[in-house]
Amino acid sequence: MIIFFLYIKKIGAVDLANDSKNIGSIVERYSKALLELSIESKNMEEVQKDIQNIMDLIETSEDFRRVLKSPILSRNDQKQIIEKVFSKISISKMVLKFFIVVSTNRRSFIIDRICKRFLEMEKDYKGEVRAEIISTEAPEKDILSKIEKIIKDTIKSEVNLTYKIDKSIIGGYILNIGSVMLDGSIKSKLQGLRVLMKGTK
Repeated sequence: MIIFFLYIKKIGAVDLANDSKNIGSIVERYSKALLELSIESKNMEEVQKDIQNIMDLIETSEDFRRVLKSPILSRNDQKQIIEKVFSKISISKMVLKFFIVVSTNRRSFIIDRICKRFLEMEKDYKGEVRAEIISTEAPEKDILSKIEKIIKDTIKSEVNLTYKIDKSIIGGYILNIGSVMLDGSIKSKLQGLRVLMKGTK
């Protein structure tokens, strides 16, 4: 375990030499390191709950988001704030230590992205299929549950269904299941109609 955290610190040392164009790959490395740590410690379920709690905190607290993104706060200040805040939401010592290392490496501003990517990796590891429904307004929970069950029964696999609001589709929906997209949006139908009308000229 100690060797593993030394490895994470090494990631940070390499990262500091990279510019912002490589942030995506940096997020990937930290997320993968956290996944491997959760597998090695045999605490994946606990880590998943911790990460979800952190995500919920980031989404609901604008002040905390500012702390994570602040270029003014010193490394030590960010570390102390993260340690204090995470301790209050009952984060395990292992996950707390992981993000303290991330903060020490001056990567607090990507903690939200590390959490999001970890949850995606964790679902992939468990063999879950990710699905997303895009609509102009938030669907009701019972509707989401029914859609999730239909997808699950159809593809014979565990499904993690999320939703996204996008007013630009005008109406209808877009359903992404893995790499497959089912586009039932009004925007798509209008675009198809425009193509058809051009073909008749």
